[in-house]
Amino acid sequence: MKKEYPLYTIAIFLFSAILSCNKQVPVTQEINFAPKGDTVYEQAQKAIYSDALFARQILEEAMQTRPVQDSVDWYILYNLYVKTFLTTSEFDTILPLCRKVEQFCARQKILTPYHYYLLADASNNIGNRYAITSMNDSALKYFKQMLSYGRQTHNSEVLLTGYTNLADVYVRSGRYDQGAWYYRQILYIADSIDLPEPELINIYTGLGQTYSELRDFDLSHYYFNLAYKLFDQMDINRKFVYCTNHGNVYFFEKKYPEALDLFKKGYELVKPSPEYVYAQNVCMLNIGAIYLLMGQLDSAQYYLDQSYSYFEKIGNSSALYHAQTQIFELALRKGNIADATKQLHSMTDNLQAEPTLVDIRKKFLQHYYEETGDYRKAYQYLKENMQMDDSIRNDRIRMRVAETDLRYKQDTTLMKQRLFIQKQQSDMRSLELSVYIWILVCVILLTIAAFIYFYQKKQRAFLLAETRNKIISLRMENIRNRVSPHFIFNTLNRVISHYSQSDSSYKELYNLIKIMRLNLRLTEKLCITLAEEIDFVRTYLDLEQERFGSSLQTEIRIDPQINADQFELPSMMIQIPVENAIKHGLRDKEGEKRLSITVFRQDGNIIISIEDNGTGFRLQTGCPAMQSTGTGLKVLNQTIELLNAGNSVPITILIKKSSQGTDENPGCLVQFTLPEGYSYTLPEGK
Repeated sequence: MKKEYPLYTIAIFLFSAILSCNKQVPVTQEINFAPKGDTVYEQAQKAIYSDALFARQILEEAMQTRPVQDSVDWYILYNLYVKTFLTTSEFDTILPLCRKVEQFCARQKILTPYHYYLLADASNNIGNRYAITSMNDSALKYFKQMLSYGRQTHNSEVLLTGYTNLADVYVRSGRYDQGAWYYRQILYIADSIDLPEPELINIYTGLGQTYSELRDFDLSHYYFNLAYKLFDQMDINRKFVYCTNHGNVYFFEKKYPEALDLFKKGYELVKPSPEYVYAQNVCMLNIGAIYLLMGQLDSAQYYLDQSYSYFEKIGNSSALYHAQTQIFELALRKGNIADATKQLHSMTDNLQAEPTLVDIRKKFLQHYYEETGDYRKAYQYLKENMQMDDSIRNDRIRMRVAETDLRYKQDTTLMKQRLFIQKQQSDMRSLELSVYIWILVCVILLTIAAFIYFYQKKQRAFLLAETRNKIISLRMENIRNRVSPHFIFNTLNRVISHYSQSDSSYKELYNLIKIMRLNLRLTEKLCITLAEEIDFVRTYLDLEQERFGSSLQTEIRIDPQINADQFELPSMMIQIPVENAIKHGLRDKEGEKRLSITVFRQDGNIIISIEDNGTGFRLQTGCPAMQSTGTGLKVLNQTIELLNAGNSVPITILIKKSSQGTDENPGCLVQFTLPEGYSYTLPEGK
């Protein structure tokens, strides 16, 4: 198990052009994913190999108390929590726990390097789960996936972990040339980033194991000795891996006492920790195998029986395969051919077993058939063993070629880097010359932009003046259409003085005079209070009530929270739609005629609704007596458009069919939305 390791367009163009003058090749920076200052994370990481159960406990408590459970920091702790199950050999738990990390990342719209780090860590945990149980094909799949995610993290430690794990699995799968290539690649990366020596332990150990499998014992000892210099800086897990792998070198050299010393040393390291039960049984299996070869059969029997029982219980096919092989040879060495034959028939095959283990079994099978006198089969296994040795020699040759090729590629890469630097220097000189050209272009473009800006400003001022002139013209036209208002008032006052105040004609004439005075006064104002507008509308409706009688039902509802004496609105905003409703919608309608005016507050706005159940709004009625010019709405719309130009939130108008209408009489709803705090000051030209 390895360590985890138009004007606006021109402005934008100008800004981009200026930036392009100083554009340089971006430098990818290392990202440190470990939570800074998180004492729980640091404490658990230190304890994960020495006391995995303690590390798991403090991680569980921290994850339960952290307020946010759906965050990157929480899942970094969670991945470390999952790792504790690897160190305690609870392999069946790993896969479902890691799926939770994948589901979290799948919920994200955009994946950052932090999310890729979580995915890489989860894939590493799954890959180690399969690697420990010798399911090498599955381990390769997840380690390659981890390396793919690792390239998105911009973190060399993650990449080194991915390369190391791939190299380790390739070696244990018997593909030594590929394993050595990955280890050499790791050393090259480590040299380029000046990796600290403690981080090189796994690399030295892996290279030592690779050369051991290739039977190049001198190089193997060389790398293991480099690792041993850092032995005091190793954690328990690394020390166990070192002792086991270096002991295997002496095993292949047939230096059994030296191998036994290292296997026992590894066993003493992991024996006090119950969570290292898997490592303990690996050591006992190795110790039993050495005692067997040294002829100490009783000691071999004890250690092999202990380890076989454990591996059979957990179902580790690779370790079980090797234990059965050793017990089979033990029966032969005791001279018990019948027991050896029984063991032979009970031994299981494992297509995923490491080549070294297969080689050992074949040699023991050769021994068995020699003892039983079946020399034909003994010779067959002898040939297979010789072919295996030839294959190892071929792998050694391929590895030498791969090393030479890698060194050549490294030298070529250095040459390319030098050429690239020279090219960049040349590009920088060209860039300096182009800066002056860009500055000139930018000045020209800024001049054009300034011209367009002032031209558009002048155009807006012209349109504003034109709009004001139109409003003044419409108002003048309205005044010209009046026939001497003061003369009419004086005449009506003389007429009304002949009526008693209790006479119905008196009330009608009084309202007529009132509405004419209000019309003359209010239409000269740009805005009036809601109270003034409602008073004008009520007077107008009282006059119309005399014409329609009881068939006209009117209703005015004002939200009590609205101060009608202070809230202002454009002059005639309610009167014009009310007059249109009476004239065009209700006049020709048979039966009940309803007209409602509602003023209420909603979402920071004042809503004014005028709704009727008439024949629907139309400018042209087809009847000359009822022909509409639309002047009132035209003036109102132009006034609102002019006022909106000086406000960030505009007044909006909605005209649609009434919700209470029918197919024959669809009715009409006119609704104004006025923002609170609306300014009625005409904007100046900008």
